[in-house]
Amino acid sequence: MRDGSPDEATEVERIRAAYAKRDARPPRHPAIAEAYRLINVERRARTAAMIERNGGPDLRLIDVGCGSGLDLAAWLALGWPAERLAGVDLVAERISLARAACPGVDLRVTTGSDLPFPADSFDIATAVTVFSSILDPLVRRRLFDEMRRVVRPGGGILVYDFVIRNPRNPHVTAMTMPRLEALGGAPLESVRLTPLIHLVASASRLGSRATRLAMAIAPRTHRLSRWAVEG
Repeated sequence: MRDGSPDEATEVERIRAAYAKRDARPPRHPAIAEAYRLINVERRARTAAMIERNGGPDLRLIDVGCGSGLDLAAWLALGWPAERLAGVDLVAERISLARAACPGVDLRVTTGSDLPFPADSFDIATAVTVFSSILDPLVRRRLFDEMRRVVRPGGGILVYDFVIRNPRNPHVTAMTMPRLEALGGAPLESVRLTPLIHLVASASRLGSRATRLAMAIAPRTHRLSRWAVEG
């Protein structure tokens, strides 16, 4: 939190309450769970390709809003050294789950937009469906500035987020291109990803061929963007 800003404190508590409600939901239907698995495979592959454009195998990465550590665990499974990974989240319970799933990774609870690391600590900072959960544009910008602060010159910031807001969820906003540009200027690269999940889930009930077709032609609901950090 930036000097106890009351606006940011209110926003942080709103987000924590929304996450607590989300975490209390019953498990997803198996078809929805499978659709999420498929889109995450695609997303992580595209993310890995962007990360590789920032350098070799010794990169240091922080996942901002890491939740229960699903992405960090995926990077560990791909051979990324634990000592080169870090994650932060607003929710202590999620960090506890991440510690169990990601032994050796530096995992910390944050209380706002300030990241508890020195400047230039990392080569890459990632944020997955984080900025859409922040309704205050000033708080969004503060967090992005912090991500830029902890990434060394020549490194990169990768943001994956909603392009289209779910009208049934008042706790999120669509991260349109103008909103992304308000964070850090025009991204160096940006690509639409993630077919509409309910179409993929419905297709999965009809078999693998229908699922592949839905993955290929369904409207894309998210965007993966990369910014270069300049000195």
